[in-house]
Amino acid sequence: MDFWNEKRVRLANPKAKLYNFYEGWHSKGIKITHSSFEDGNIAIVRQGEETIGIPVESLEKVLDRASAIVCSNAEPFLELNIPIIEVPDLSKSVIYFAKFIRKVFKGKVIAVTGSSGKSTVTKMFYDVLEEYGVSSNLNQANTTWGICWNMSNFSLHVPYWAIETSLGGGMTRNSLITRPNYAIVTNVAPVHLKEHQSVEDIARNKAKIFDAVPENGVAVIYKEMQYYNILETAAKDRNLRIITVGESVDADVRIETASENVIYVGDKKYIMKQFLPRHILLDMAFVVAVINDMGLSVDSACEKLNKFQALAGRGEVYKGKILPNREIIMVDEAFNANPLSMKASLEGFGKMFGGADKTRVLILGDMAEGGPETHKNHLALAETIDKIQPVRVLLCGEQMKALWDVLKDKYSGQWYPEYKALNKDLLNWLKDGDCVFIKSSHSISLYRIVNYLKVLMAKYNDSV
Repeated sequence: MDFWNEKRVRLANPKAKLYNFYEGWHSKGIKITHSSFEDGNIAIVRQGEETIGIPVESLEKVLDRASAIVCSNAEPFLELNIPIIEVPDLSKSVIYFAKFIRKVFKGKVIAVTGSSGKSTVTKMFYDVLEEYGVSSNLNQANTTWGICWNMSNFSLHVPYWAIETSLGGGMTRNSLITRPNYAIVTNVAPVHLKEHQSVEDIARNKAKIFDAVPENGVAVIYKEMQYYNILETAAKDRNLRIITVGESVDADVRIETASENVIYVGDKKYIMKQFLPRHILLDMAFVVAVINDMGLSVDSACEKLNKFQALAGRGEVYKGKILPNREIIMVDEAFNANPLSMKASLEGFGKMFGGADKTRVLILGDMAEGGPETHKNHLALAETIDKIQPVRVLLCGEQMKALWDVLKDKYSGQWYPEYKALNKDLLNWLKDGDCVFIKSSHSISLYRIVNYLKVLMAKYNDSV
């Protein structure tokens, strides 16, 4: 049964005026874009200078599927014979919907943030908790507005919500909306830095995820992260229990990657599948930490985690022909990049596809919005690249030029100022049997290289 009815809409938006409602009206949650709209959703419609919602000129795309309209001026829609919710402030109304359903929900909320890994960890939670019942924002809509419209569509008949949250819209506000029982911070790194902003500032902002965690709640923190002390202090100030995850011997839940992939919960040892990149094993450890704390089966969780399929752009592996006589393996990490995630995923690639029998090709693009240390962070990749020993290196973007100057005498390859030139030469660089790793910030568009190779694989075989 749909959660929303006239009474609940009024309670969520007490200053709203309702028009055209009828007895027995009910609805799914709100949507703020027409692209994700489903039958029975409530359409948030923006007018004039408003910035949140479906543009009024696009309303016709969803009108026949909408159960109601939320707007700040009902007059243009009164003759549409559809229920209308007129609100004083459209943006605030989106938040009110989410806050109301959160107040009603009696289960556990798990919120995940971090400079990298948050989408993967959230998806892992969903996979592990699916047998018990879980709702989640798996669409990576992790800003305030994405969190709100997702939550308004969540089920109240499940015991768990797993919510990915970013700094978008403000972490304190996102914490107040989600009010998590478990708040997870996977790491902090120089990503999306504004002018004069430091990694320490990012850590302080991420720590605000604890602001609305209840006093009996739990903070789950990466033990080895930069500025760990800031996160720890913030959690202690809220009187939260702290669970640490990492590789150090004093971490509550720790991983080992020497002879085998292992997650330790205290003295209990859980052996995970081979060839897992270190950062993926660490992501799994966050899930295990919470599952264990909630008293659920860790053995069952590990069984599901060992079957986990990486998300598109975040480590998904493809194998197929790109020409009739040329087959490659492609590791797609092209969704985004920062120094932390680039190093971790490169190391993971080296672990999975190491050995003298493998020909490794790296296609790397700029790590954008890295702040004042971005030049140094790009150059620092040389050490990680040397450990992988690729046969070819293709670099793309302004910041990668300096790295190429360091690498060009050691490796076959080329630097390209932008992806179009690289894409034009791509097939000249890729050989039969290559293992190809692709990663950059989204703005560099190396995901288009991935898409091109996937099109070729679809053309020459059935692997994609």
